[in-house]
Amino acid sequence: MSGKTDFDPSKIEIPEPDASLILAWQVKDKRVLVIGGGEVALSRVNHLLQANAKITIVAPEFEDVLKYYNELNLFENFIQRKFIKKDLTMYENESTTQKLSEYKQKILDNDNDDDTGEVGANENDEELFQIINEYQSQRFQLVLTAIDDHKLSSKIYNYCKLLDLNVNIADKPKICDFYFGSMYRQGFLQIMISSNGRSPRFCNRLKEKLIKPVLNEIDLNNSIKNLNYLRDNLRNNLLVGENNTEIIKKRMDWNKKITDQFTIKDWSLMNLNDVEKILKFYPNIPNCNTLEELRK
Repeated sequence: MSGKTDFDPSKIEIPEPDASLILAWQVKDKRVLVIGGGEVALSRVNHLLQANAKITIVAPEFEDVLKYYNELNLFENFIQRKFIKKDLTMYENESTTQKLSEYKQKILDNDNDDDTGEVGANENDEELFQIINEYQSQRFQLVLTAIDDHKLSSKIYNYCKLLDLNVNIADKPKICDFYFGSMYRQGFLQIMISSNGRSPRFCNRLKEKLIKPVLNEIDLNNSIKNLNYLRDNLRNNLLVGENNTEIIKKRMDWNKKITDQFTIKDWSLMNLNDVEKILKFYPNIPNCNTLEELRK
């Protein structure tokens, strides 16, 4: 605890436990395995397609929509048969795995944490970096099961844990590394609603009945485009080459104040000419609080 005398513990809100760590997991161009071909599998695939994943799907039978996706070449691999254990490692190369294992052993056996050491230096070695990337590109970053066979699902979970793979078992929240929540999307904006596996149906109703009717009235995607344009131009054009800590803090503070200066609706109605006008005020704050005043 710091020595500040104005610290008041009674004003601190302690984070409430028993939730999930909600993250935006980047799977663009990364391999994901989906086991199953029904409605739940289709739901998983739709999430993955939005995230530009490289999808391999395995099942004895497939929904018509999944068959159509295959005709559109939306899958990396479309395998119509029962799941087998080797599916979990189908793209892995034994030579790459062996090379990485050898590097790992050298690094772990070396007690010297200083990168100047002969072996320790390999921790930042370009060759090791390439091997790690090659190894990761061959592995499934996520495994998703969407099948009715709970016994097989449990076996797949165990196989995945032995192989250190992240896995989601449909309808088995207690043995999932992560959950799929109900997703609201408007362009670049994504909002996930989760009950932590307790009532997915309620989350869907919450999205459809409360969130969609309100948020669909505003062009939030345009707001994000405008604010991203503001941020990028501030960093890349107005302050090009200015990367010291003081300048970065000044830029971030200004960006925060400007974002809060106008309403969400104003940002949604702005065009790039409006944003350019705002940028000309930097480092000052425009003496207006509405889009109407800005355009006068």
